[in-house]
Amino acid sequence: MPEQTPIILTTDFGVEDVYVGVLKGVILSINRTAAIVDLTHSIRPQDIHQAAVIIHENYRYFPDGSVHLCIVDPGVGTDRKIIAVRAYNQFFVGPDNGVFSKIITADQPVAIYQVNNRSQFLEKVSKTFHGRDIMAPIAARISSGISIDTVGPQLGQEDCVTILFRKPEFTNNRLLGEIESVDRFGNLITNIVRDDLKPFNYLANLQILLKSQVIIFNEGSYGDSAENRAAALLNSSERLEICVKNGSAADQLHAQVGEKVVVRR
Repeated sequence: MPEQTPIILTTDFGVEDVYVGVLKGVILSINRTAAIVDLTHSIRPQDIHQAAVIIHENYRYFPDGSVHLCIVDPGVGTDRKIIAVRAYNQFFVGPDNGVFSKIITADQPVAIYQVNNRSQFLEKVSKTFHGRDIMAPIAARISSGISIDTVGPQLGQEDCVTILFRKPEFTNNRLLGEIESVDRFGNLITNIVRDDLKPFNYLANLQILLKSQVIIFNEGSYGDSAENRAAALLNSSERLEICVKNGSAADQLHAQVGEKVVVRR
């Protein structure tokens, strides 16, 4: 039996419409042995920033040779490029709008190609569904073993769109960060990672300030937090997260992406 190459889908399509199913149909029409994995279809509509974070934090859980197909594409039908990237011994296919910012700017070897070889697209290409007509076929063909350099000319990092991710700043014995995303449980995920907390030497007795609320850092898990009270912890991605046990931190604190977060002793 031929080896199944994973194709990992990340989109803002949701699951109510036919878009995801059609993507899978196109992939399987080209590579029937592909192992299709749904990473998520719940990216907030047109939220390139959220897609970039999710892809960068989760690609590492897939085997070498995996193909990540990301379709969060508010510029579909415009002159924005479509790119295919080889990095971390894996492949990434999607629009050149910043969704792969953290991949192509990381300190590791990367090869980027503009997707413009029409012979590899579907025969008819719509102006509103390049995910179906261009990106899914390219991902399927790469998973089938074609060389990535056949999709089109090579690009430099400077030729691609990247978006700015603000990093936490340590000043006056305080760490200044922000909420970077909110998951479906209402957990507030910040741009602060474990290494950013090193200036404090140890994690006990840390306080997190959010919208005049003082939140105590919890070195344990969700279950170790007080019921219906906001707490902060390091989540499975080693990011500082504000949560409410059996509740929603986003609702309780009326917080959203971009809110400032301060960590202090």
